[in-house]
Amino acid sequence: MLNRKIGIWTIVLFTIVLLVGFVTLDEIAPAGRKLATIRGIDAVCYFDIAHSILFDHDFNLTNEFERMPQDSRSNWTRRRPETGLPGSVWAVGYSILQLPLLALGTGIDALVGNPADGYSRWAIFCYSIGTLLMVGFGMLSLYCLLESIGSYWQIPELPRAGYGLFITFVTFFGTNVGYYAFSRMSHSSTFLLACLFLYMWWRVRDSESRRHWLFLGLLGGFLSICRWQEIFYLAGPLLYDLLGGEFRKKSPKFWQAKVIYGIGIVISWIPQMLEWKAIYGRYLTNPVGGSFFAFPPPYISKVLLSTNVGWFVWTPVTILGVTGLLLGAYKAYRIYVPWLLVVAMEVVFIGSVITWDGGDSFGARYLISSTPLIALGIMTFFCLSAEWVRRGLAPLCALCCVFTVLFVIQFRLDLIPRGTQLTFSELLTDKFHLRQVKARKAAVRQAGALLANGDVATAIAVLESAQPLGQDRDIDRLLERAYRAAGRQEDADAAATRYQRVLASRLY
Repeated sequence: MLNRKIGIWTIVLFTIVLLVGFVTLDEIAPAGRKLATIRGIDAVCYFDIAHSILFDHDFNLTNEFERMPQDSRSNWTRRRPETGLPGSVWAVGYSILQLPLLALGTGIDALVGNPADGYSRWAIFCYSIGTLLMVGFGMLSLYCLLESIGSYWQIPELPRAGYGLFITFVTFFGTNVGYYAFSRMSHSSTFLLACLFLYMWWRVRDSESRRHWLFLGLLGGFLSICRWQEIFYLAGPLLYDLLGGEFRKKSPKFWQAKVIYGIGIVISWIPQMLEWKAIYGRYLTNPVGGSFFAFPPPYISKVLLSTNVGWFVWTPVTILGVTGLLLGAYKAYRIYVPWLLVVAMEVVFIGSVITWDGGDSFGARYLISSTPLIALGIMTFFCLSAEWVRRGLAPLCALCCVFTVLFVIQFRLDLIPRGTQLTFSELLTDKFHLRQVKARKAAVRQAGALLANGDVATAIAVLESAQPLGQDRDIDRLLERAYRAAGRQEDADAAATRYQRVLASRLY
């Protein structure tokens, strides 16, 4: 028999399995990439911020960038004329959450004889598993929230515990939460804090306790300094009160609680304002600059529907979540309308950002903080649907999870092109022929190396042998280059035509 306690322990066990899986995958290093490492641009900067706070007790990243530089130079990290310090446009909340783990790893390094400088093996390892732990604690908070939602809709204990646990795992496997649990990015922290914030709000939404609202404000404020767009979450509780109406009848305690809520938010923003002051010379600023945004937002439809990381396309379970939120708004508008508006504001905001696709991103990573609301919507869908609908909804959720997990495999093993729209086969049918796709990409890599070494004939032979494995834009692109190098202009023109045909067949 499933109850809340069993559900909680199931998630704890799952988190332990994730940690074991992390260690295993780190040893296997799929696609030649170890997991316990810090690389890239954003991940390096988040680590360097945490390292500077812990070891130097400041926000000067000069020595950190010398020891652990970004993979490529960024204008955002150039020295600021105001202070002479390297710039940092990354919110500080995630780095602060990682401080205990970085300190723990450094302590272990000291015990085993490694340099206790924050860059040794165990410091990097402990820092790296921080994202997994955040996701695990976030899943626990989300499960408790969903179980409470089921109680609100008067679902008996055993079914609501089952629905809540199922939807918690659907959130992990059916959205990009699972993928970014293994990434040294801030998204795991926004998932954790969004889950905690929603669960805390649910418990105190009608309370006038100043202590409760202070804690909610601290949570919400810290959420918004993990990624600044999450400031929209702070409006949710106030919109709920606004829809309650009759403010003239509210007690003084009600207004005091809301003031305390605001004070809690400001307190949590102090570390961010101190960093801005140290680097940019001002307590409040926009470090990314106004050119980072475009108004009116031109990318909303791409954020949702593009085959290049579109939210509804790469993680289709989100469609069910939004549908559930709409259904909940129809039945209990005061509870659901505020969070529908929060999701809408997030989408509109991302739709105004020129890097709306998140660069080298699996799915709409900027919207990971909205996944707890997607889970809320799916839970509501279950609670308000007839039994026959639930029986169809569960396998539909499972199918969405399979689709997204296969997408993860494609993405992680470099089996699909990145940063561009996909063809129908790249989006769907290749998922059922991963072995052939992997063989094609291996042929492309081998041929590329042969061409670089001047062995044109062998490169052509390798690429032609891979053609029966299916249409592949990279094979045609390299074949054109190889044929031209071999003086086979007619074959090169045919390969170029095939390549352009593939590009023309890309979806939205």
